[in-house]
Amino acid sequence: MNNLYINSMKKIDMGKFVLLIGKDATEIFDYYNVDQMHGLNRKDAQAEEVDKTKGNGVYIYGFTNYDPRDKKLTAKAPYKPFLFLNKKHFKGTAEDITMVMHEAVHMGILLNGYNIDTEEDFLSQGEEWANKIVKLLKLDKFTK
Repeated sequence: MNNLYINSMKKIDMGKFVLLIGKDATEIFDYYNVDQMHGLNRKDAQAEEVDKTKGNGVYIYGFTNYDPRDKKLTAKAPYKPFLFLNKKHFKGTAEDITMVMHEAVHMGILLNGYNIDTEEDFLSQGEEWANKIVKLLKLDKFTK
């Protein structure tokens, strides 16, 4: 796996996708040099407070989707899909592990073409990737 830092964002090539780890939610927009993508925008990511009743802010713990430059949604190099983790919301608890698993399952679904008939396949892939990411980030210390 190749590791690369862009600003404070850490990028790890996981083979079929890239793992992006940022210090806050705005870094995913910085990384792709966009103000909005996939229904989310920088302004909401910068909000001090998330209040869905007022329609301001967005809580991004993790985010998995196509590279915004992948206009044909091929999910292949050079525009591999991304799995983004926002370190600002890491709590140092087992919840961090379940968040990684949650995003890894989203990646499995994306890479299986959103075909939920292959449930066992994408769940197994998600588990495999989550286990690798948990070890890379040393999150497994919570279970020892």
